[in-house]
Amino acid sequence: MSIDAQAFRRLLAAFLATRTSASTQEAYRRDFLHLALAVGLDADALPSDDDIRGAYGIEDDPSVLAVIDDLIGRGTEWWQSWRDALEGSPATRRRRVAAVRALCRWWSKVCDRENPVRELRPPSVGVTAHAGNTEVVAFTQADMRRLLDAARRPGPVGARDVALIELLYGCGLRASEAIGLNVSACNLEDLEDPYVVVTGKGNRVRAVAIPHGARVALEAYLRVGRPELVARRRGSTSTDADAVFVSIRGRRLAREDVWRVISAIGRRAGLIEEGSRVFPHALRHSCGTHLIQAGVDIRYVQAHLGHASPVTTEIYTHVTAAHLKADFDRAHPRARSRGGE
Repeated sequence: MSIDAQAFRRLLAAFLATRTSASTQEAYRRDFLHLALAVGLDADALPSDDDIRGAYGIEDDPSVLAVIDDLIGRGTEWWQSWRDALEGSPATRRRRVAAVRALCRWWSKVCDRENPVRELRPPSVGVTAHAGNTEVVAFTQADMRRLLDAARRPGPVGARDVALIELLYGCGLRASEAIGLNVSACNLEDLEDPYVVVTGKGNRVRAVAIPHGARVALEAYLRVGRPELVARRRGSTSTDADAVFVSIRGRRLAREDVWRVISAIGRRAGLIEEGSRVFPHALRHSCGTHLIQAGVDIRYVQAHLGHASPVTTEIYTHVTAAHLKADFDRAHPRARSRGGE
C-alpha cells in the first residue's frame, strides 16, 4: 500500500508547527527526509514553510490518520530495519531516530494512536566517557552550532545568551566563573590578544584567552544588550554594578539562572528532546574535548581551563578516544562485527 504524499506532508507540517524555532523545524525536516525515502516518497513530501504556517489540527483528517495507521502497521521489525539502515555518524543516526520518536510520541497523544517506536533505541553517540569517578559529557561541534543558533534571538536577552554560551564553551568557563565575571575584567581592546580575568576554584585567578567568536559576541552584548538590561535595574548593590551577565531585571545572574538559561536553549535546539543532557558544565567539557581533538598541547588546555593538575585535563583524552573508536568502528571494514568469526 502506497502512502499518500499530501497526507504525509500535512502530518509532518502539523508536527513541525508545534516547534517555534525555525532552525529546529529545518533540522527536523532534514531528518524526516530519511523517513520519507523509506516509505517510498521523496523530498517533495516534506512540508514547506507555508505548509507549516498553515497547519491545523489533523486528528479528524482521515487521510492523515490512514498514514499514521500505515506507519504503525509496519511493525517493530520494519522500524528496527529502518534504524539499522540509516547512514552517517552515530550522532547523525541518533538524531534521525530521535526525530521520528518525537513525531510518533506526538501523534500518539494528539490522535490517540499507538506509538510504534516506543521501544526503538537510537545508536549510541559516544560523547560520554568515564575516567575514574568523573563523567564527561561533551557535545559534538554540530550540536554546539545548534545551541548557538537556538540562543540567537532579537533583543538584549538573546545577545546575553549567545555571549554566555560563547564564553562557557570558547573560554571553557565554569558557571561560577561566568556569573562572577566583571566588566572591568574584560580586556577586549587588543584584537591580537583579548582575554578575561576570572576567579576559579580555590580563589585562583587566571587570564583566559577569548576566541574570536566569543569576543565578537561579548563585545556586542556589552555594547548593546547589557546596557538595556542594566537600565531596568531598581536599586543597586556592589555585586551587581560590575557584573557582565545580568538578568532581565539587571541583577547579576545566579548559578541556577545559568542552568535555567542553558536548559531552555537546549530545549529550543531540540537536544533535550533527543535525549542529550544539556547543562553548563557540558560546555566546558566540550571546550576541553575539542581542543584535545584539534591537537592542542594538553598543558595549554590545562592552563586555559584552570586545572591545578594535568591529570584532571587528561579526562578529555578519554572522550577523544571514544570518538576515535566510534569513527574507526564505523569506517574500518575489519573493525565491524563479523558473524561466525
